[in-house]
Amino acid sequence: MADAVAHAIDESGQLLVEAGTGTGKSLAYLVPSALSAKERGEPVVLSTNTLALQDQLLRKDVPDLIAALGRADGEETVGVVALKGRSNYLCLRRWFPWERQPSLDADEARLKAKILAWLPRTATGDRAELQLTGGEEAHWRQVSEDEGACDTGTCVFNQRGQCFLFRARRAAAGAHLIVVNHALLLTDAASSNRILPDYDTLVIDEAHHLEDQATAQFTVTLTERDLTEYADAVAGGDGSTMSGVSAGAVAFLLGAAADSGGQRRARLGRERLDAALAAAETLRTAGRDLFAALEFVHLDVGEGPSGSERARRVTSATRASPAWQAVDAAWDRLLGGLREAETALRWFATAVDEVDELAVADLAEAGERQELLLSDLGNTIRVGTELATKLANALDAPEPGRVFWLERQGVLQRLAFRSAPLDVSELLQERLFKRTRSTILTSATLAVDGRCDYLASRLGIPDASSLIVPSPFDYRASVLLYLTDDTPEPTHPQYRDALERTLIDAIAATRGRALVLFTSHALLADMARVITEPLQDAGIAVLAQRRDGSPQQLIERLRREPHVAVLGTASFWEGVDVTGEALSLLAITRLPFSVPTDPVFAARSESFENAFSDYAVPQAVLRFKQGFGRLIRSGQDRGVCAVLDRRILTKRYGATFLQSLPECSVAVGSMMDLPSAAKDWLEPHEHGRSPSRQAARSR
Repeated sequence: MADAVAHAIDESGQLLVEAGTGTGKSLAYLVPSALSAKERGEPVVLSTNTLALQDQLLRKDVPDLIAALGRADGEETVGVVALKGRSNYLCLRRWFPWERQPSLDADEARLKAKILAWLPRTATGDRAELQLTGGEEAHWRQVSEDEGACDTGTCVFNQRGQCFLFRARRAAAGAHLIVVNHALLLTDAASSNRILPDYDTLVIDEAHHLEDQATAQFTVTLTERDLTEYADAVAGGDGSTMSGVSAGAVAFLLGAAADSGGQRRARLGRERLDAALAAAETLRTAGRDLFAALEFVHLDVGEGPSGSERARRVTSATRASPAWQAVDAAWDRLLGGLREAETALRWFATAVDEVDELAVADLAEAGERQELLLSDLGNTIRVGTELATKLANALDAPEPGRVFWLERQGVLQRLAFRSAPLDVSELLQERLFKRTRSTILTSATLAVDGRCDYLASRLGIPDASSLIVPSPFDYRASVLLYLTDDTPEPTHPQYRDALERTLIDAIAATRGRALVLFTSHALLADMARVITEPLQDAGIAVLAQRRDGSPQQLIERLRREPHVAVLGTASFWEGVDVTGEALSLLAITRLPFSVPTDPVFAARSESFENAFSDYAVPQAVLRFKQGFGRLIRSGQDRGVCAVLDRRILTKRYGATFLQSLPECSVAVGSMMDLPSAAKDWLEPHEHGRSPSRQAARSR
C-alpha cells in the first residue's frame, strides 16, 4: 500500500485503497506523504471522518512516524498541524461588542465569564479548551468565526496578528502534514475565503463517508429560526430598548452628529430605523406564516405513500396542490420584507461610511468603531442576500438537480425545509479533486464484490486506480459467522418475538460481552425494554443507546466491565474498537438497507435503471462490512458474528454480502442452536465439539 501511495503521489494520480483491519493503513499513507511534503516543500492534507481516527493520528501514528523519520534522518523534521472548522475559533471582532451587551440568560452570562477568564491565557482560541455546556454552546455561535463575517483585509485583529483562525492558518501553511476532518475539507473547498493553505496532495481516510459528508455539506436547511434571527440582527426592540445592527448604526450616527451634515444623517437614520423595524416585523410574521403553511403541506403530503412521518419529499405534485397556495402567499410577503430590510441596511452602510475620520476618532473611547460597524452591516446584508437566494431556490424556482423535502428536527420537532444535490460527484470533481495533483482515498470498506467501482462512480473518479489490501488476521480461525435460517422476515408478525428469544439466549450463553447492531431506533428501544430484566437476572447488564448514556460511555463500559451487552444503531456500526474477550458476540439484527422513503435515497434511486441492485445493495454491503469489522480488532481476538436476517441466505443479493467479507468459518443453523454454537466456538476446550456439528448445516 505504501508503494502504491508513493507512486500515486509521484505520478499525480488518483488511488482508491481498501485496507483491512490490522494492515497498518495509517502509516502506509503517512510515510510517503511526509517524505513527499519534506522533499517538495508543499503540505499534504490528511482528512478523516471521525475524531477517534484524528486522535489516533495525532497521538500515536504521527509521533511514531516522526520518531522513525528522526532516527533515519538524524532529526525530527516533520511539522504537523490539526485544523478545525471556523466555528471552533473565537472571533475577537464579534466578541468585544457582544461582551458589552447585557446578558439575556444565565448560560450567556456564564459563557461571557468563561471567555473573560480564558482569553488572556489561550493561544488557540479553540472552544474545546472551554468545556462548554449545551446551553453555553447555543450562545457560542454569536462569537465564533463565521464564513464571510469579516474582510481579512480590513479586520484590525487580523492585521495585528491576533485573529485565532488565521493564526492557525499561518501555522498550517508552514507544516508538512495538515490533519482535518471531512466537514472542514468540504466546507473549505466550497468557500471563497479558505482556511486551508494551498496543497497539491490530499489523503482521505474513512473515504466511504465522503459522499454522505458531501451531501451534508451541500445541503441547504431553512427554518423559521433563521428568519427570526435575521430579523433580530436587522432591528429589534421592546419600546424602550433597541437592538440589532440598525440600532447600532443610529447610535453611531447620533454620536457623530458634529456638524450639519452629521445632524442630517442622524435625523434620517432615526427615520430609517422605523423602516428597518417594520421590515424586521414583516420578516417575523411572514416567516411564521410560511412555516405554518408548510406544516399543512407536511400533513397533506403525509396522507400518501411519498414519505415517512419525520421527513417527506416536496415534488412538483406537492407544489401543485391547493395547500401550497398559502406557501406562495407567505413567500411573497416574506420577499417584500427581505427587500425592505436590505434597502434599510444599505442606507445605513452608506451613511456610516460617510462619517469623517475626525468624528470617528472622537468616538473611539465609546468603543463604536466605524470599521466594526461597517463589517457588521456588510455581514448582515450578506446573510440576508444568501437567505433570500436560498428561499428563492426552494420556493420560487426550484433549483434543478436537487431534491427538496420537509423534515422535523430536534427535541421540539420543528419543521425545516431542506434540499440536497442529487449527485455530488460533479461537485467533488470540480471543487476538490481538480484542485489537487494527487488524491489517495482509503478505508477498511471501499469494495463491493471485490471491486471499488461503485464508490469510484459515486465520488466522480471512475478512472482512479484501485488496490485491495486484505487484513492479515486469520478470520477462518477467529470468527464463526453464524447465519440463522429460520428467522422470520423483518416484516413478519413473529419477527419481534423470535428476535427477543434469540437475543436473550445468545447473550446469556456468551455471558454478555456482546454488541447488538440495529437499523431502527424503535426496534432497539423495544428490544432493550423486553430483554433487560431477563438478562439482568442472569447477571448481565444491558446498555441501550440513548437510554443508558452516550455511545462513548456505553463502549467504555463494554470494554471495562465483565458481563455487558450493548445495543446500538447508526454510529455503533463503525468506530467501535474493543479488543479481547470484552467483545465476543456481534449480533446483526437486520441487513442495513437504507429506509426506502428517505427523501435523498428515494430521489437518487430514481436515476438508476435497477436502483435496488445498483444502489441499495452496494450501499448496504459497505455498511454491513463496517458492522462486521467491529468484532475482530487484533490478531488475538476471537468471536461470533450472528446475522439474524435470513434474507442473506434466501435472497439472490445475499451472496454479495457474504462475498464481501473475509473468509470465515461459516455455520448455517436455527436460532435455537445459536447459543450452543456460540458457546462452543468461544470455549472449544471446554466443549470439545466443532461449531459445524452444532449447526443444522454448515458451508
